[in-house]
Amino acid sequence: MFLEKYLNEFYFDMVLDNYEESYITLLDEENFIRIYEIFKKYGFNYIDDIILKYLDIFMLDEDEVINGIISLKKELGDDFVNIIGNDLTYLERIFDN
Repeated sequence: MFLEKYLNEFYFDMVLDNYEESYITLLDEENFIRIYEIFKKYGFNYIDDIILKYLDIFMLDEDEVINGIISLKKELGDDFVNIIGNDLTYLERIFDN
């Protein structure tokens, strides 16, 4: 399972506890990498937590994720990454774009 390349053992085990293996196998590795890189580009330093709590974001189209992040930045201001880090539920708005 390719997620092991992106998560330490603790987070990987938690993902396995939180999600059915059949769901995890639906992830497309190339798309996952694109979304992962988008989060890195915007300075999200807690991507492991995003994977753990919002794995379904990594199934979205990259344009949806970019538009969602831009929308959150407009709404929350320049400190949006820190604000989201304190309340990951903001990420649910990415699904609305």
